[in-house]
Amino acid sequence: MSVGTFDPKQMAAEPQAIDEALLQLAVAAAHRQAADAVKLTLSDDEVMQLQPLLTHPGWRAAAPATSPTDLVPLIRLFTLGEGQYSSWQAGAKSPVVALVRALKKNGCMTAELTGWIKQNTDNRYLPHGDLMDRL
Repeated sequence: MSVGTFDPKQMAAEPQAIDEALLQLAVAAAHRQAADAVKLTLSDDEVMQLQPLLTHPGWRAAAPATSPTDLVPLIRLFTLGEGQYSSWQAGAKSPVVALVRALKKNGCMTAELTGWIKQNTDNRYLPHGDLMDRL
């Protein structure tokens, strides 16, 4: 048995970007949901197609580049989806964390949205993420 070598450069590599078609599918699905919805209306195919986005490391780059008009619907989609679909469990890796950070950076995050997220999730990391990631 041999032990592989550790290359620190691998740890610093940029995460793979989110596929643009998949991101557009998420945006379209998010905009189809009613703003006051508490239950998503996604097809089984959409649930399966969007599931890889739940823990995709590319959100750190994709969220700031996402249109501000798409951020809130995406936040609502992923917040509700995590509670509704068992395959959408993301914990601290939820895209909601990156999307909220992008919304804050734009100066558009509201106390109402923060309250809505907390009211509609069991994920203890939403909306701000893991404390250790913020230090």
